[in-house]
Amino acid sequence: MIDLRQDAFNSISRVLAITRYDIEQRQLINDLSLNIHGENYFRDVLNFAYGYDLKNDNFRSKNSSCIDLVDDNRKLAIQITTTRTKEKLTNTLKALSKEKYKNYKIEIFYLLEKANPKKETIDEFKTKYGVDLKKCLFDYTDLINRINDLETPNLIQLNEKYFKSNADKYTDEITLNLVFKHLLKYYNNVRPNYDDEFGTIDTRDKIVLNNINNRIASKINNGLDYVGIINKDESDMLDDLRIFVIDNLYRKILLKLLSATLPSVEIENKSTEELQQLSRIKNLDFNKIINNLHIILEEKIEIKDYNSLSISWIIISFFFELCDIGVKQ
Repeated sequence: MIDLRQDAFNSISRVLAITRYDIEQRQLINDLSLNIHGENYFRDVLNFAYGYDLKNDNFRSKNSSCIDLVDDNRKLAIQITTTRTKEKLTNTLKALSKEKYKNYKIEIFYLLEKANPKKETIDEFKTKYGVDLKKCLFDYTDLINRINDLETPNLIQLNEKYFKSNADKYTDEITLNLVFKHLLKYYNNVRPNYDDEFGTIDTRDKIVLNNINNRIASKINNGLDYVGIINKDESDMLDDLRIFVIDNLYRKILLKLLSATLPSVEIENKSTEELQQLSRIKNLDFNKIINNLHIILEEKIEIKDYNSLSISWIIISFFFELCDIGVKQ
């Protein structure tokens, strides 16, 4: 039963994370279809997880853009949104002045990350509307904690009823693509022109050349099994991913470790490739370097378990095979 609970919880966590990434990317092209369908989907999930009896208020009256879901018995009104602005908070809480929501508790559920209002805003809303913003704003982190508290049979049933079919919808290719785009959402850079010839050494030989231990080698080899499903047609995205992972995250790790033995002025302007060569000359441990990169990527990716392998190892394997990570001669 413990295994069934763990499998169900992992499935729910993955779907919630992937769904957020999907909504995030669709919004960039003004596709709000998932936002709209999310109202009823999360109505059902919230009803199951919290024992609510929420109804979609937009079906009962014209959409006021303030309230989406209502539980009349509990006098609870919920807004489903991705907008984190103070204006959105104000428009939602104005509903408290309406007769139909008199004495109702209002909550705002964010499909992405919840708003983090300043102390001044919290104090203003406490005075103006009599609400504590800290207690009425919630998102997937609060929902997943609530789900984790469910009794095992209920948690398994929740997965079967609302998450399992969605997990099947997000194929391996779609999931990896969404994760890559999520990583790049807040990262902008001018794409340089790379003239180096990559992948000129067999991966097995490169593992030996870089003195990779059995644990790291196993992670890399397992990750290579998934490299083939990465959509190579999205060359611009992969170029940006390379800049972010290699020329940003990986390079910072090399600089930090090399700075212990070399003056900053000697390394700060060197390319990532040059830093790798220096790392080999200085006998730096590439197991430590790769493991540090894995830890950083794990912090940035919320989908921790992907077919029993973390996506961060797939990314590392991809760039290790291309000779972007580790020396090749």
